[in-house]
This record gives sequence, C-alpha cells and structure tokens, in this order.
Amino acid sequence: MTGLPTRSSIVRVATEAAWVAGLSCGAALAVLFLFFEAPWSVLAQNWFITPVAVLAATFANATAVGGGFVFVPLFLFGLDLTALQSLKLSLASQAFGMTSGALGWSRTFILPGPLLAAGLTSGAGMAIGTFVLPADASMIKGIFGWVALGIAAALALEMRFGDRQVLLRIESRSFARDAGYGLACLVGGVLTAWVSIGIGEVVALYLLFVYRIRIEAAIATGVAALAFDSILGFAFHANLGGIHWEYLVFTAPGCVLGGRYGARLGRWVEGRGNLATHEPGAPPNHASPLKWLFVGVCVVDGIGMLLQPFLRP
Repeated sequence: MTGLPTRSSIVRVATEAAWVAGLSCGAALAVLFLFFEAPWSVLAQNWFITPVAVLAATFANATAVGGGFVFVPLFLFGLDLTALQSLKLSLASQAFGMTSGALGWSRTFILPGPLLAAGLTSGAGMAIGTFVLPADASMIKGIFGWVALGIAAALALEMRFGDRQVLLRIESRSFARDAGYGLACLVGGVLTAWVSIGIGEVVALYLLFVYRIRIEAAIATGVAALAFDSILGFAFHANLGGIHWEYLVFTAPGCVLGGRYGARLGRWVEGRGNLATHEPGAPPNHASPLKWLFVGVCVVDGIGMLLQPFLRP
C-alpha cells in the first residue's frame, strides 16, 4: 500500500472505473430521457455538474469530510440555489457518494460497533433536526461556517498535541466515553440535518481523539455513518419535497464514481504518509496528509460561508 502502484494495478483500477462510470452515467441518462422533458436541453445546461461531483465525492470519501463542504458552496454560488435547496440537494447527492465510499473503504477499516451506535443516535438527531427543530433558512450559512471552523480547530489541535493513533479497534472503553460518543453522534446528526455536514466529522474525530483509533479506520467509519445519515436525509426530503431532481441526476453518477475511488485514494495517501507502520514508542505523528487537507478545506469553506452575506447578501 505504501509503494507506487504497479502497471497491472493501474490497468485494473482504470478498467473497473470505466465500468463504474459507464453504468452510473448510463443509468442517469436513462432516468433523464425517461422522466424529464427536453432532456437534451437539460443535458446541455447541466453536464458540467458530473465531473465536479466526481471531485467533491473523491475528496469527501478520502477524508470523511462531508461532501457538503464542496456541494453546499457549489450549489449556493454556482447554481444560485437557496441555502435550504442547497441543503436538500447536498444530502441527496451524499446519499449516493458516501454509500459508494463506504463500500470502497470495506469492512477491513469500518468499525461495526461504533458505526451501529452512530447510526442509532445520529438517526435520531437527523429526525430531530429535520422535523422537530429544523434550522431557519437564514441560519444555515452561519451554522455551516462555524461548524467548519470548529472541525478545523479540533483537528489542528489533535495534530499538534495528540499521540500517534495505533489501534484498529476499540480497546479501552468506559461508560463516560461511550455515553459521550452517543451524545456527540446525536448532535452530529442534528448538524447534518441542518447543514449536511457533521456526523462524519464527529465520528472520525471522536475515534481519533478519545479512542485513539488509526485515521484509516476513523475515516472509514465516519464515511459509513455519513452514508447512513445522508440516505435518511434523502428519504426525509424526498417526502417533504424541494429536491432539484434536474441537478441530482447529474450529481449522483459523479458521486458514485468519486465515492468509490476517493476511499482508495484515502488508503493510498495514508499509506504514503507511513501510517501503516506503528512501532512502539514512536513519536507522535503530526504529518498526516489527509488531516492537513481536511483542515485546509474546513478553514476555506468556513471563512467563505461566514463572509458570504457581506460579500454577496
């Protein structure tokens, strides 16, 4: 995993990617021509969304940063949707991309116990944030910005002061740690219902900070948790209405492709960062490339979203 890919592996991955791209894009085109009026016009106007979705889903699944970090600003500024419309479309798009990514990370890295706990508590949080305490549309941008900066600060502190994570399973548990995890996931679910980001980052950071889990497993479990909440959010908003289906038909195939190979990219990048070797007594690792990429995008998105009302009311 730490070395350069071989020619045969490159050919194998490229062939598989071509099949995945062909099947997902073919399915999307079938939906487009079967259920949309003037499909050629819709295709000509929106085709560019698919390659952007590939990039967004690739990054999201390589880092456990929700695709909303890319999608919400894209939909707000690129497609000129409202904050609430952007939230709905982001959750629907993530349902495809994060599910594909969770499958790409594989059961080797996803921790079933923490994933089950996150699904139960964050699912309740999603229901609360969608139906009981929905965010006011005018607050979505501000919440998004502060959540992004908070996540960046938390991870920067972990890199500065944290010890090297060496575990691929939880070995030190307590009632306080487990209860804290459940509460954090509940809050993460509410945040995801409000701004389409939160639960993946909460799960990944809690596993890193508290349980000292290796970043590969923390990211994979966070991706799987976000996949579950995104599917739930997609179902909620499909029933409530307001999803822009003419855009989703283009984001979905891009998310499927980017999600699957973003997970592979994450494993390869972390391997190149020598996280596969954990000698006893080794010094703390502060140089994870995924962590730095994670922090950078969080900061840019957070500041941009907080400044947006002043730059473009």
